[in-house]
Amino acid sequence: MIFIEWDVNFYSGLPDVDQHHRKLITLANRLSEVPHGKTEILDQAFLELRDYISEHFSLEERLMQEAQIDAVHFKYHRGAHALFVAKVTQLWNSRNNDTDQDLKEMLKFLKSWILQHILQTDRKMAQEIHEKLGTDAPHNMFTHF
Repeated sequence: MIFIEWDVNFYSGLPDVDQHHRKLITLANRLSEVPHGKTEILDQAFLELRDYISEHFSLEERLMQEAQIDAVHFKYHRGAHALFVAKVTQLWNSRNNDTDQDLKEMLKFLKSWILQHILQTDRKMAQEIHEKLGTDAPHNMFTHF
C-alpha cells in the first residue's frame, strides 16, 4: 500500500523542486514499508531520508534567495524547515525498543508535514519565485515531466 501517492497537485512548476519532492515522497514511502522488527533497515531508511531532507531544504532556500522573494516569507519558510528537522530529530532520538510504535509516530508526523508543506508552503514559494522571475508557471503547469 502506498503511504503517500504522488499526483499532479504536488507540481510546483520548478523542475528541481518537483524532482526533489518526488524523491522525498519515495523515501517516505520506503520508510513506511520497513518490515516489522527490522531496526537496521529502519535506521538506514531514516538516515537516507534525513540526509535527503537536508539537501532538499538547501535547494529550496537557495532558490528563494536567488529569486529574492519576500524576506518575511523566506524567514517563515526557513523556520518551517528548521522546525521540521528539530521534530524529526526529536522523534528519532526518543525512539525506544518499540520500533513499530516509533515508526507509526514518525510516519504520522511525516505524512502530515509533507502534505501540508508541499501543498501549501512550497506552492506559495513557487508562485512567488515565478512572479519574481517573470515566468508563467502556476502550480499545475508540469510540461517539464
